[in-house]
Amino acid sequence: MKILHVQVLPKLSGVQRVSLEIFKSLPPEYDKTVMFSNETDCGSFDECVREFEATGAKVIFSDNLKREISPLCDFRAMKEIYRLCRKEGFDIVHTNSTKPGIVGRIAARCARVPKVVHTVHGLAFHRFICFPRWQFYWACEMAASVFSHKITIVNRYYQKYFKWFRKKTSTIYNGLDFSKFPQLELRRSTDKKVRILFVGRLDMQKNPMMLLRVARKVCDVYPETVFTFVGDGEYMQQCRDFVAENKLDTNVELVGWSDNPAQYYASHDIFAMTSIYEAFGLIFLEAGFYELPSVATTVEGIPEVVADGVTGFLSEPNDEDSFVRNIVTLIENPEMRKKMGVAAKKRVTEQFSAGKMVEQYISLYQAK
Repeated sequence: MKILHVQVLPKLSGVQRVSLEIFKSLPPEYDKTVMFSNETDCGSFDECVREFEATGAKVIFSDNLKREISPLCDFRAMKEIYRLCRKEGFDIVHTNSTKPGIVGRIAARCARVPKVVHTVHGLAFHRFICFPRWQFYWACEMAASVFSHKITIVNRYYQKYFKWFRKKTSTIYNGLDFSKFPQLELRRSTDKKVRILFVGRLDMQKNPMMLLRVARKVCDVYPETVFTFVGDGEYMQQCRDFVAENKLDTNVELVGWSDNPAQYYASHDIFAMTSIYEAFGLIFLEAGFYELPSVATTVEGIPEVVADGVTGFLSEPNDEDSFVRNIVTLIENPEMRKKMGVAAKKRVTEQFSAGKMVEQYISLYQAK
């Protein structure tokens, strides 16, 4: 059984980690190949390649597969994937994310691959983009869906967009192998000297500027509170400027990218994420494993991962006042933080394990 996964960037972010977990658990009769874009300057490139090769997979790179829209490159990538499928005779082609999902599905189906699977890890059309762009991205996704034999979605929320393809669409939640997580001593505050953690890219999606404004309001009331931002991105300088202008140097730590975020989960009390769109959020599984209650937004798949009032609190996107109230509630109630943290670990380990996710994908691959 020959299988090809098509990705974009060769880095160990959420989408690539899902493919990696699948490859680790596939039976030995599977001959595995993964294709990445040849953009080798992204973070964790070497580690990503090593991890995939350790599963026995062949790693190949495409000069034409790009994240950005480029009609010429996209056509060349489609042609390249088509030729690869014809040459290798793949039984299954599994595409991941929007760009590989469009060019990869069309190419694989035209090459008469017996089973073309696509996983929707996120949609480019959401309520925070202008309607013409929304309509364009929606049309691209629907057109590509015609070329799929099976479509999997990482949440139930997106199902409403695929009603035309209901018979070939299912939800498979993402999962992590928690047995590989470092076992660390959890250092929690028992008073109001609380440490709040953000882990993620500093970009438009994660909306870090809102969290900084929330931090300013919270620290006006509880000046000993510390907000730690672990991550990097195009908003980094803007974040630095905000911290300096608002004299938040003692309350906000911008630590940049970290290869070991576990140490931060173990030493903080609350996890906070201000996303304006989020298909799933593996980061909530990591936080939950280390017994952190989450304060997040109600967008897309987050309410299916973070149980509002049980493992954390949710508010509408960009609702700063509600977000502040939720954080303050947890600051003022250490027992509630502890109770929600314990519930979060129970929920993520029982419902979102890698084993459970992989079983569903293998069943999908093997289904007639």
